[in-house]
Amino acid sequence: MLITRISAHWTARNLDPQISGHLEAALAELGLGEPLPEPVRHAFVQPRWRYRLVYRATRVILECAAARREHAESGTLDLASLARASRLACDDIGRVHWMRGTIPFDRRHRVNAVRAHAGRVVNRIQWAERSLDGDPAANLPAHVRRWLTIADRYMACRIGALLDDVDWSVPRRA
Repeated sequence: MLITRISAHWTARNLDPQISGHLEAALAELGLGEPLPEPVRHAFVQPRWRYRLVYRATRVILECAAARREHAESGTLDLASLARASRLACDDIGRVHWMRGTIPFDRRHRVNAVRAHAGRVVNRIQWAERSLDGDPAANLPAHVRRWLTIADRYMACRIGALLDDVDWSVPRRA
């Protein structure tokens, strides 16, 4: 946990001051002209270790824009850098129950429910990434919209509802 916090501090310190501008440009390039949600913009104004999922989601969105640009220019699609960025962000989704710090330690049933939801979100993201090979022009904007939704809901402390298109269920008891 300490190593994760140290790496998150390092990530926050090395943020480009214009990263929100780059993110808005990438969203416009992908055809998503919607403004950047204010809670997500706040994460770039006040960088902290607990916002690391937002920084990682931003990296995935920027990689999606680069992949679309490359696909438009050369007709090829290299998803290696996108897969690396997504894998790091998915690892943070798995840790969302303690990174955000909104669930007390004595509420184990809530932690279990959030961890189960995080697992379903990661499965949905991985499924969406596998569909990028078929039609990247159509699937990249939807993939970016998922990551933007995850970042926005994480910043709004809605860690039990990061995505709408995953089924909500009660975790199994041991």
